[in-house]
Amino acid sequence: MARRKALHVGTISFARCGPEMVLPPGDRVRLILAASDSYEPDLLVTAGYAVHSRKHLYRLARDIAEDPRSGVIITEVHHDRRRRHKIGHSHAMWAILGDGQLHRFGRQAFGTSREARHRASPGLIAFRRRLPRRSLKVDDFTLFALICGELNIVQGRLRPAFVDDDARTAIERTDIVLNPTHDRMSNAGTLHAKRRLLSQPHPSGGTRAYVSVSNWEACGLNGRVQQPSPTLHTAYVDGEPLAYEELADGTFGFVYRRWRLDLSGSP
Repeated sequence: MARRKALHVGTISFARCGPEMVLPPGDRVRLILAASDSYEPDLLVTAGYAVHSRKHLYRLARDIAEDPRSGVIITEVHHDRRRRHKIGHSHAMWAILGDGQLHRFGRQAFGTSREARHRASPGLIAFRRRLPRRSLKVDDFTLFALICGELNIVQGRLRPAFVDDDARTAIERTDIVLNPTHDRMSNAGTLHAKRRLLSQPHPSGGTRAYVSVSNWEACGLNGRVQQPSPTLHTAYVDGEPLAYEELADGTFGFVYRRWRLDLSGSP
């Protein structure tokens, strides 16, 4: 079966004020649902911490089940805890399918290059263990989830390379690498090099894409006040960054951008 010629992708992120999100949890859920309803993306990707808790995730999934659609939402639950008394944050990445069904990609395994430097590193061991859940087949595309600093599965700037062969194999089998982050990462040159590698064509020549989406610091509590930048959300296809259409610029606490990914090439 031939692939669709284009995939319409939406990306949405939110303003942060230090460790807290500016918009309350209910408002963020309503905005995610409204974006899905209004713009009808094939794939809607949110930045990290977009959904406050599993209660809010289930509310969003229930609303979608009552009004099914063809698109898929990729989001992250900030407090992904089964037991209330458990201490600390346990964010996890999820997919909400068009009928409201849920797929849990899992929790972040590591966040820095140091934590992923050696094959025996606990973070890499955890990442390899979670690889089977990180891929999801949707229609004729396969998605792969990288959570925030797990981008460091690729290291290097001049010659970026995978630090783990199992991860490389899993990613090379997929069509779209999704990399939501909690805030905007620094070192633009290195990020560009990693994103180019992660969006390189399949070894057999088929097209691959990479999508990232980040929140921004609106209060300056973690340094200077940030403004939504062109690289706050990115999409790459076959190693090249794409232009976007911006439909919400952050004035009301969120940024929404729209992309057209041409993935018609066959792997």
